[in-house]
Amino acid sequence: MKVQKKTAKEKIMETSAKLFSEKGYEKVSVREISSTAGVNSAMIYYYFASKDGVLKSLYRFYTEERLKECPDLNELLRLAETDPPHAVLMKSEFHFNEKTRKMLDQILVTASREICSDPESEHFIRENIFENITNILKPLLLRLVELEKIKPFDIDTFLKVTSYYCYSAAALNNSAFKQNVAEYQAGMSFLFSMITPI
Repeated sequence: MKVQKKTAKEKIMETSAKLFSEKGYEKVSVREISSTAGVNSAMIYYYFASKDGVLKSLYRFYTEERLKECPDLNELLRLAETDPPHAVLMKSEFHFNEKTRKMLDQILVTASREICSDPESEHFIRENIFENITNILKPLLLRLVELEKIKPFDIDTFLKVTSYYCYSAAALNNSAFKQNVAEYQAGMSFLFSMITPI
């Protein structure tokens, strides 16, 4: 099978994600990105206009990949009618494919580093982690309560705890605390086990 060569744009994005996550956005120069990626600096300006343009493109890339992997809420709500609550909740969990996971984790680390000084990074994390989890799980949990499949409980607090777990697991994947998919799913299963079925 023939391996497809990476384009200059892909090289720039992958290199930038790695460098930004390791050193911080402010400490990485366009020159360092271009020399590490093995491309001319002019290519960065051609594709992205600026270093900030590279960061925005990385955030867009993450969001697009998340949307590809996001579970179908309508399907989950349909399954809530027939399947055991824990099984349905586990189907709401998703992870990125191994091919892009490392880069996506690097993008998340970059956003985490920038969250205090950059409103766009804060918005990125809020949308892709906290709002995403709430938008999937809240209607599903409310439906399970309505169907009397689980006991009523403090859904908003549960969603915060779940969001913090997902966020920290992804952010730590660039460190010695890295989790594999099975370990991550075990954590999610444990969180869902705290919901009491009827």
